[in-house]
Amino acid sequence: MIRRTFHKHDVLCAAEGCDVPVGRGHMFCKGHYFSLPQELRDQLWAAWRAAMAARRGTTTIAEQARINRECRQAFQNCRDYLRSAPTTSAAAMATVAIAASGEQVRFVNGRRL
Repeated sequence: MIRRTFHKHDVLCAAEGCDVPVGRGHMFCKGHYFSLPQELRDQLWAAWRAAMAARRGTTTIAEQARINRECRQAFQNCRDYLRSAPTTSAAAMATVAIAASGEQVRFVNGRRL
């Protein structure tokens, strides 16, 4: 019998077509998660926390099932949004870092401007 060792990145991002590994307990990669509107992220987080609390508490089976349905619905809402949202080109993405001197330094496509 071969025993499989589990690694930190055994799960892939749940967004369609994304093969980015994510850690256990995460649903989306960083890029997809932060491309969701704040309202959807808050709903997903609250539903997931409620589902985890229901698993550990003295919640009735019916209540636990209701909470799990809400969590699945929040997750599906996020997937539907990602499916319908227009993609952002890499050229449009920029990063601003703060140099040791305190001034802002801009990077686009991994190159300093």
